Amino acid sequence: MKKTGFFICLFSLLLIIYLQGQKSSQTTANSELPLESYEYVYIDTIVKGGSGDNLVTRIYLPKGEGPWPVVITRTPYFREGQTTGDNVAQGQQYAQRGLGYIQQYCRGKGGSEGIYEPNIYEREDGLALVNWVADQSWCRSIGLFGASYMALTSWIIADSLPDKVKGIYLHHYGVDRHLSAYKDGLFRQDILTGWAIDNATEITTKPPRDRNEPYYNEARYMPQKEMDVDLLGAELPWYRDWITHTDYYDPYWQSGVWAQLRNIPSQIKVPMTIVAGLFDHHLEGTLKGYELLPPETKKNSRLILGSWNHSYQITPEEIHDTQHAKDIEVSTDQFEWLYRVVAQETIPRGEVQAYFVGADKWETFDTWPIPSQKEMTYFLTNTINAANAKAYTVSTNKPTSSAELKFIYDPQNPVMSVGGETLFNSSARRGSRQQPEIGYREDILFFLSEAVDKPLTISGPIKATIYMSSDCEDTSITYKVSEVMPDGAAYNIRSGITTLGYRNNRFGNRQLYTPGEIVALNIETLPVTWQIKPGNRLRIDITSSNFPEYSIHSNYAGVWSEQTQTRKANQTIYAGNEYPSHISIPTITRQ
Repeated sequence: MKKTGFFICLFSLLLIIYLQGQKSSQTTANSELPLESYEYVYIDTIVKGGSGDNLVTRIYLPKGEGPWPVVITRTPYFREGQTTGDNVAQGQQYAQRGLGYIQQYCRGKGGSEGIYEPNIYEREDGLALVNWVADQSWCRSIGLFGASYMALTSWIIADSLPDKVKGIYLHHYGVDRHLSAYKDGLFRQDILTGWAIDNATEITTKPPRDRNEPYYNEARYMPQKEMDVDLLGAELPWYRDWITHTDYYDPYWQSGVWAQLRNIPSQIKVPMTIVAGLFDHHLEGTLKGYELLPPETKKNSRLILGSWNHSYQITPEEIHDTQHAKDIEVSTDQFEWLYRVVAQETIPRGEVQAYFVGADKWETFDTWPIPSQKEMTYFLTNTINAANAKAYTVSTNKPTSSAELKFIYDPQNPVMSVGGETLFNSSARRGSRQQPEIGYREDILFFLSEAVDKPLTISGPIKATIYMSSDCEDTSITYKVSEVMPDGAAYNIRSGITTLGYRNNRFGNRQLYTPGEIVALNIETLPVTWQIKPGNRLRIDITSSNFPEYSIHSNYAGVWSEQTQTRKANQTIYAGNEYPSHISIPTITRQ
């Protein structure tokens, strides 16, 4: 998420490529968009924020009398030398195509006055900017846009907009911060610990960043809540808040900016396009933002779900044809949608567009979530698989006998993430990646299905019911579902994780567990749109860690960031007639 100015540069580059391909100076019969290039005017100015701080604001307008349609984004990311001067390529390109462009640096960033505290001041400063722009004589209409943190700066004001705002186009940001930070008490460290280190203005000397293991030593430090002072030399109060308030209904998450953010989508009245990625760490909260829109707003709003990560890299490319994965080119789509809605003031049509991995097709739906038509259930067994003696079999038939499968989980030797939905800094690990061979570790239980005889189209979250016991008062359990090719190569589709402390109660408080007790754990993955090809198999891995995507469970009860030691856990997974552990896959039938 740092990548100082990453998204601005990425969208600028893609937009330039698109616009340079438009050679004509006239509008074509097949396009409503202007192909004529305007001259533009650049204004480097200061706009007062909500508390009176002078915030650096860069304005690009088409040259002429106006008034003009304009779009606004706010960012904490900048490159040295780009905080002043006419050098924002995306702003130039937008203004040359008839859309004014305004970029403001957040408080304490890019030369703007004040102290940068992530998230806290974006509402008051954003409202100050959008109302200031609405009052300018050169402004006819307004659109808001942004990706990642820049999307937050629009989400957080979207319920209190002036009438001139006609549409909002946002990428990759979740409206429920707790969902973005935690899964059942396990913190998403690869993104949030890394982001804190990269973006904290309190740190005077940044630790070296190993490209292969970015901040892993910092993420593993115990107690984590002292990591900032002990390793970084500065206290980060906001990071400590993130890592110590683990309960969903903790007052920290239910008040202030996080409560505002979660409540805003249901009050939005202007059309939106919301872009999500199957392997973006903000996927869950981004989808929730769309789901919470009022019905009247949703009728004119779009959801785009592509098979990419936070940086729009298509995944997976190794095993399936992805020729059509970028049929919706988001940078181009953003410009065209904003132009139609903001400049032409067209009322857009609402729809859901989702890309299906494996099928290499975009499908259009009326609603999200997509209703599943059938659930395929695969039961765990202790039968050795005929295709690989190091794996057990999952069966579509419920077993008649019972089984106990055991492994030892050592937090000092966690299973490392290989592929993942919510990774970011570990760029070589994120997305869908080829999995290590079956049997590569003794603390993982491996299962294989029979080959599917027809396309298996998954649409939604994969659910698991796993019966287990442990000899510790608290621990974690995780499963990963992968597609296996005929040559044995496997690529992860989705993973799910939980803890005994938050079992079956993600939105509740931490629970007690009695060592040795057999409990049923209902675990759900993030949703996915994916087609398993005929002849391929499903592989299921079950273990107790997935680091650095999630924090390492110490096997002690309590707040994870306050733990000072670890211990080994003896884990037992139950299968069979009495305790039918199984995986349920939601499917639909598509042509």
